[in-house]
Amino acid sequence: MVKTWQVVLATVAIFVAGLVTGAAFTLGAVRWVARHPRINPAQMFAYAQSRQAGAQPAQVGPQLMRSFINQLDLTDEQRARIQPIVRRTVAQLARERREVQLNSALLIERMQDQIAELLTADQRLKFEDLISQQRSRLQQFRQRMQQQRLEEQQGQEPAPQHAPN
Repeated sequence: MVKTWQVVLATVAIFVAGLVTGAAFTLGAVRWVARHPRINPAQMFAYAQSRQAGAQPAQVGPQLMRSFINQLDLTDEQRARIQPIVRRTVAQLARERREVQLNSALLIERMQDQIAELLTADQRLKFEDLISQQRSRLQQFRQRMQQQRLEEQQGQEPAPQHAPN
């Protein structure tokens, strides 16, 4: 038979263990924040949101420079020397992104042509309708993303996202 004092002692021990664990976690979190003074949780959330939404290529350079300036305490001379490097790299990435998009579109078009050659006339009509629907959904997605970016730039809350059809 368990005595009352044993139940009370076990309850107190569990409470103390929880208290010690919570204190240790909080101390660790405070030390981490102290070592990373420029990391703002709100900025981290906004950055994650922009990554999910696919940040505009034109925004990458300024975001990168702000990050360097805020986290590295750059001098004016360093800023002046680093900024052209960032600009060149962002421009090169934009050129390569456009090239990849063009090549992807050409590959998809070639694939569709090859598939269409193997289909019967009825299947080809259905296939063309399917492709048309996919293009329409893609266009709607691009419009939603563009609208969301505009709202974010204007400081508005983005409209809720709807699942594609």
